[in-house]
Amino acid sequence: MNKIGLVIPNWNGEKNLKFCLNSIKKQTYKNFEVFIVDNGSKDESVQIIKGFSDFKLIELKENTGFAKASNIGIRAALKDKNIRYVCPLNNDIKLDKNYLAELVELAQELDRKKVKLGILAAKLYFKNQVDLLNTTGTLIQRDGSGMEKAFKVIDKGQYKKTVEIFGSCGAAALYTKKMLQEISFRNSQGENCYFDEDFFAYYEDLDLNYRSRLMGYKAYFCPKAIGYHVHSATGVSFSGFKSFYVHRNQYYVLIKNFPFPFLVLGFLMLPFRYFLLVISAVVRKGPSAELKKNVGGGGLVKIVLKSWIGVVKNVKPLCQKRKIIQRKRKVSLKTFNSWFKKYKASYKKMIFYK
Repeated sequence: MNKIGLVIPNWNGEKNLKFCLNSIKKQTYKNFEVFIVDNGSKDESVQIIKGFSDFKLIELKENTGFAKASNIGIRAALKDKNIRYVCPLNNDIKLDKNYLAELVELAQELDRKKVKLGILAAKLYFKNQVDLLNTTGTLIQRDGSGMEKAFKVIDKGQYKKTVEIFGSCGAAALYTKKMLQEISFRNSQGENCYFDEDFFAYYEDLDLNYRSRLMGYKAYFCPKAIGYHVHSATGVSFSGFKSFYVHRNQYYVLIKNFPFPFLVLGFLMLPFRYFLLVISAVVRKGPSAELKKNVGGGGLVKIVLKSWIGVVKNVKPLCQKRKIIQRKRKVSLKTFNSWFKKYKASYKKMIFYK
């Protein structure tokens, strides 16, 4: 059997931790180890985790962000040479009992077919509305943004086939050890990084998807691996915190991963995207409208300006990483361009919820 390392970053997640950890205990596939990285929680999270004595707890003194906590967990998991797959998992997800078994079965099937597998995506529903889909994979746009495939779509049986996808939401996925090792890079402390810690939170999974695909790895949707997601339990939806990181990190993705002609095109598309976001706020439809209710029009402008300041401050390390990624790229420009046709995110749905 192929051993799995489950990696769960946690920050003040006491509300959802029990149903998440209990669902792991009930898995029919038993060859796994759990690594929970607590980001300096101030609630009862650590006490809850300690109640699951066979799970490994790594306690941090402060909130280091989702990306860094995930890297710490992955490094701990990969010390075990028997671990072949890593499953990142949000602390607000309840797994179907066959979740791990279905992922491993598909991974092994694709391996027998000589597929260069990097990522498997699970089928996630919203926990409080079990017929409403959260994600069946990742969709992308030419400006560096992305969204969840089938987000808030009622499941009528239309997502029951195993299909190739661009990548997976980092909330619940399977990564192959080989892929993680090949896309990893060293931080200033000489530690292996799989997620880019400069992202802190949000879009670090999209960045990993791009780096995996640029190295020639494939991603597939596993329809029988099912989970139920609270969604944005830690970083509240339509908050200034989440909006800043999503907005800034979109440009991190663009700068690092897009070959030069597509990088230029991505920046040329930005005025059009901002125009649509303004329309969204005015007509009161979409995420911008929801955010405006919480932070006001001035708050929206501040988030955009703060995001761009963050990009400018980090241009040098972004360009250094870009140089490494583009030098190692194994796919052609033609293949890169084809992704935006096969896995295109709809601006209407992203910006207006249509």
